[in-house]
Amino acid sequence: SIGTPSYSPPEWSHLRCYHGEAATIWSLGILLYQMVCGKHPFKKGRDIIWGELMFPQRLSQECKDLIRWCLSMHSLDRPSLEDLFYDPWLQG
Repeated sequence: SIGTPSYSPPEWSHLRCYHGEAATIWSLGILLYQMVCGKHPFKKGRDIIWGELMFPQRLSQECKDLIRWCLSMHSLDRPSLEDLFYDPWLQG
């Protein structure tokens, strides 16, 4: 079993498998969204697939881009941990 279901990547829901780093990045994306928006980005499991991320207007485009990148549906499209170090929003 993988950790907290609400932080599980979509590949876990569908295939019951995941790659550690990509799953970690997904979880970080969920956590970042919660930190800056004050709520979970998806209300139900299927919203992960069909739901569109909604952001408050106050968030910068760089922040939105980072969250969208971390929450990419396909694990290979997500950043690596190293990529995050060079992200413009995290560089501030």
